[in-house]
Amino acid sequence: MKPFLKRLFNKTRSFRKKMDEYQESITFAEAGEPMQSDTAAETEQPEEQPGLLLVIGNGNTFSQRVIDYALEMAQRMSYNILALNVAPLAQEAVRLFAPSKNKIEEFEEKSRENARSFEEAAQKMGIGFTHTVKFGDTDSVVQEVGKEYGPVEFVISEPSEDQAAERPENENRPEKQLYVYSMV
Repeated sequence: MKPFLKRLFNKTRSFRKKMDEYQESITFAEAGEPMQSDTAAETEQPEEQPGLLLVIGNGNTFSQRVIDYALEMAQRMSYNILALNVAPLAQEAVRLFAPSKNKIEEFEEKSRENARSFEEAAQKMGIGFTHTVKFGDTDSVVQEVGKEYGPVEFVISEPSEDQAAERPENENRPEKQLYVYSMV
């Protein structure tokens, strides 16, 4: 919530500054000094970049629940989406084992194919969307993605099969919960 409040504060401050500049320009224009009335338009600052919402797929897929939740959150918070599929292979293993290259290429292709509907839904809603496939353990991949694409504000993912199996059963509880956490 802190990044949201920070952005809201910055936008409020920017809006207040623009209003002060417009008021000053109007005052000078009414006083007969039209040169000052053009300064407010010239000093407009560029819009702040939208935040980045990282959506981690389950293997090479994205569940409809994750897609729906991510789209709704990205629209509500004015975020761009970075969809990520992670294969738990080390980069060294990828290079060393030639027979596994077919499996790797198959994973990448299937990931791109499965992300297509997610991308189309994001485009229909006017949400920026990028998809990538990475290899390695999820924690280090998330750090790598942050360096490559810029600061990630929120992460959305589903629990892995192991995490879902370890949870205590409760009949009032849905089968799986989504994980949503802040990176800031």
